[in-house]
Amino acid sequence: MARLLDLPAELILAIIDYLQVDTKEASLLFDRLGYDQVYSPEPPLSVSRLHSFLLANCRLNSLLQPLLYRDIFVRRNVQLKQLSRSLQNNPSLKEHIISATLPWHSSMHGTLNGISHFFWFNNLRTLTIYGFCDWDSLKFDDSLIGTSSVECLRLIACGAHEQPLTTLLSWPVALKTLYYGIDKREWRLNYLFQLKRTLWTRAAFMRALQRQKATLVELTLARSWDDEDYLRNGPHLDLSEFTSLKTLRICHTFLGVNSHTPYEAWEGLPHSLEVLEVSYDDTDRALFVWANYKYDRFVLHLINHKRTYRTHLHTVIIHSTEKVHDLETGEKRPIGLLTWPSLTREAESAGIELKMGLGYEDAPTTRKVTFPSP
Repeated sequence: MARLLDLPAELILAIIDYLQVDTKEASLLFDRLGYDQVYSPEPPLSVSRLHSFLLANCRLNSLLQPLLYRDIFVRRNVQLKQLSRSLQNNPSLKEHIISATLPWHSSMHGTLNGISHFFWFNNLRTLTIYGFCDWDSLKFDDSLIGTSSVECLRLIACGAHEQPLTTLLSWPVALKTLYYGIDKREWRLNYLFQLKRTLWTRAAFMRALQRQKATLVELTLARSWDDEDYLRNGPHLDLSEFTSLKTLRICHTFLGVNSHTPYEAWEGLPHSLEVLEVSYDDTDRALFVWANYKYDRFVLHLINHKRTYRTHLHTVIIHSTEKVHDLETGEKRPIGLLTWPSLTREAESAGIELKMGLGYEDAPTTRKVTFPSP
């Protein structure tokens, strides 16, 4: 430790920055990314390492304090209050924060106290809020609309109703990335208290997001695993006016594909779209792999209209949690990657790289299976 302290400050910071890099592989399924991040039983290893160095020496403490506050991760409301007191006692710490993960608490109904001020930290660009489940209108002045520098917003386990969600999404001046993971359980709990019943619909979400349609580059729409019919209510998801959107990761449920309108969902996709990732997360209602080696025609319909309507689209990723009958064992099992030669050829001819996979993330096998053309 003594020799470490003899090094120049720049070199010490470089060493610590290297040690902060986590080697843990992230989840591959976009609809589980947010939940895995927030509900991990242990804090990131890099945080523990940094705390150890901070306690070792006064010089290290002063050098590393900006690193400690660079990425804030708060799990509980008690810790959030402690953080707020630290920032109040030393306002200069706010300048170090570039990303923050914060919990919402029921005591914040209608006010978002303890969280809202983070939107206006000068250098904060990435903000993650988990458990945001307000059903009351947020009491804020309209002068705050379009004044936050936050560019990446992650709403994990979000059960907020349309009005508070609209307010929250109106603050960033130019939101580029949005992760929206809806938690429908909170909606059901609210109804038990005989509050005004307002079903979540795709149209309601689109209204809430209107102020960001010119700047949003990446959108992820995920949900919890429990099933609710009302997610399919209303018109198809219409992102056609989102002129900057290049990457869309979306659960199949949100596309609104059903037996009555099986091919219309692609019409609401923006012309600027380059990467589309679809998760078939409700296999009781919608399968990607049908009987007799057939597949959901939505994908083929999208490919066929790519040249005319989606000229920028170059990558389509399909993932389904379903299992397929294994001829070798006679059982249904996740199989990993799969291909259909005919579908692959159609995609390649349209200039699209098509990736398909079945099974859960922790599937015991990653073998590749080729299905015959239907």
